[in-house]
Amino acid sequence: MAARCLLTALLAISTYASPAKIQPRSITPPEGCPIPTWTVNEFQWFNGSHSLDCIHNQVDINAKGCLCGNGWCKPDPATCNGTMVGVCWTGMPNYEPWGYGPMQTLDIDFADGLRCHDEYIGYRIHDIAHGESNCGYADRGAGRIVAFYGTSNLETSTGHIDYTLGDGHALKCDNGSTITYSGSTDFRLSCTHDAYFNATCTAPVFEIPVLSYKWVSQ
Repeated sequence: MAARCLLTALLAISTYASPAKIQPRSITPPEGCPIPTWTVNEFQWFNGSHSLDCIHNQVDINAKGCLCGNGWCKPDPATCNGTMVGVCWTGMPNYEPWGYGPMQTLDIDFADGLRCHDEYIGYRIHDIAHGESNCGYADRGAGRIVAFYGTSNLETSTGHIDYTLGDGHALKCDNGSTITYSGSTDFRLSCTHDAYFNATCTAPVFEIPVLSYKWVSQ
């Protein structure tokens, strides 16, 4: 009976444990050095079931559309008054070729002012929710890189974020040294789906703990 009670207790713990409860705490920085706080105030990911997929879907990769002016027209070579091009070959900002649904987007806003906006466009071949997101090319070049991993297929799942504070955002210590940090965490990801299985995913406010540091050579 005791063994059965112990098993029941362990199962209860595993059932109700959440990423927020089990995430590791931030490290203690070297003496005299500041440490950042990375709090995600808002997280939203839209993943349309009919959005263009230039990575996994060979049909989309091979598809051609009618590019007419600054938009897309019906992809019929006989009536196209523009140019027939591969729908995965351009980098148009409003990337919804004829017959496709809204593009996939990702927005992550941090309490310190960093805003990550990413959207799926053909020529920039990377897959949202499978690695580095776009926090603005200038900022990524300076080294604040946010990588997001997750799935939009489930109503509730666990997402993951890695945060790298590169040399361009190094912090000053009291002794004049400079230091950068990185961290990661799992978080609860909740998705709602419409009749076409388009997913809108959100997360409650969460913090990314700082897990490591690196000295920056001057």
